[in-house]
Amino acid sequence: MKPDGVDRRDFLKQSAAAAAALAVLPSLGLGQAGGQAKPLRLGFIGVGGRGTVLLRFALMIDGVEIPAICDIDESHLGRAQRLVERRGYPTPAGYSRGPEDYRRMFEERQDLDAVICATPREWHAPMMVKAMEAGVWAGVEVPAAISVDECWQLVETSERTGVPLMMLENYCYFRSVMLTVNLLDLGLFGDLVHCEVGYQKDERNVRIGPNGELEGYGEQKTKHDGNLYPTHAIGPAAWSMGINRGDRFSYLVSMSSRSEHLRLFAREKFGPDHPAAKIDFKNGDVNVSLIRSEQGRTVTLYFDTQSPRPWDPILRFQGSKGVFMGSLDKIFVEGLSKQEGAWEDAGAYYEKYEHPLWKRYKDLEVTGLGRGVSDFLGAQQFIEVARRKSKPPLDVYDAVTWSVITPLSEQSVAGRSAAVDFPDFSKGKWKEPRKRIYYDV
Repeated sequence: MKPDGVDRRDFLKQSAAAAAALAVLPSLGLGQAGGQAKPLRLGFIGVGGRGTVLLRFALMIDGVEIPAICDIDESHLGRAQRLVERRGYPTPAGYSRGPEDYRRMFEERQDLDAVICATPREWHAPMMVKAMEAGVWAGVEVPAAISVDECWQLVETSERTGVPLMMLENYCYFRSVMLTVNLLDLGLFGDLVHCEVGYQKDERNVRIGPNGELEGYGEQKTKHDGNLYPTHAIGPAAWSMGINRGDRFSYLVSMSSRSEHLRLFAREKFGPDHPAAKIDFKNGDVNVSLIRSEQGRTVTLYFDTQSPRPWDPILRFQGSKGVFMGSLDKIFVEGLSKQEGAWEDAGAYYEKYEHPLWKRYKDLEVTGLGRGVSDFLGAQQFIEVARRKSKPPLDVYDAVTWSVITPLSEQSVAGRSAAVDFPDFSKGKWKEPRKRIYYDV
């Protein structure tokens, strides 16, 4: 298995086959260190391809009960219920009366400790607001919100209720990213001053269906121009830089190329007279945003899903003592590298400086389930947070800081790449230095 597994959207296209595989994989019986696990009652909202992967990971962990599942698709709901039954647990109650039935689940049930939300993105914020108001620990897929107002709603609800929200950003748990943060934690990489990161992969077939139809995300590309999917890329950069832990993002500028590749793709696939070939896509083929922090750290952030290209998150981490090209697994660290100014393969660094979480879980047999170990770690960390009623590694301020890049980048692009300020969601709490948190280490 490659260190970071299989891409999430590649998985979504194969969700039916993957779901069948999920049903036969054994529980791994994983719990807290020492094997003692406090029972956690975990609900799910949305159990399509992505939600089913997260459900399967939850069932691998000792002491996790699934009392309720909400999904408007009866086939998805039934599949998830059967998966829970096959693990020897009671059939979860189902909620499928319509898009708002998640409200009934929170109103009727008093037995939920936590919930994981893996629905379409426009539902993330309202569902998580309802969860927090019900006193239920909230774990949400990316992004956490799609507007500045929704970001503020999440922050204000979490602060008012005292209930945490954690965004399950799997890119933060890539093996290469966790090697970087471990080198930083050990003081071997200096201070991280610049990152170059991107969500870059060919998603033209995902945006335009086999008959020329647009799915929801593709529809957004006809209305918006900016970085429409920022959290995968910005998460590792922000987490490694200590953003919201003694520093914060101050402002960004954003620029998009012309939009051409989706139209050409549709024309070549369906012919010039097909309606799909005449769709007016607004989103530029490549969006580039530059971000600067209050402490002078910088990020180059790419969004490129409309071009013919391989997947590449870049993951360049530039520290004061070295540089790591994560997607190439090439590294140079002053004082550690064998030859001054020369790249090294990262293999020896993984062997010597592997992050404790990856060292503990890297041998899990989870090939083909989302992004493998990285996805598992996101779910496992949230479950430990909810079980212990403690602070999440990635908190509500991280979730909104990363998610708000979409509306801010759109505003900058529309203003001829004018600088746009980040809201201070933490109202100054970012000034307090905090260490990164890991559970079950």
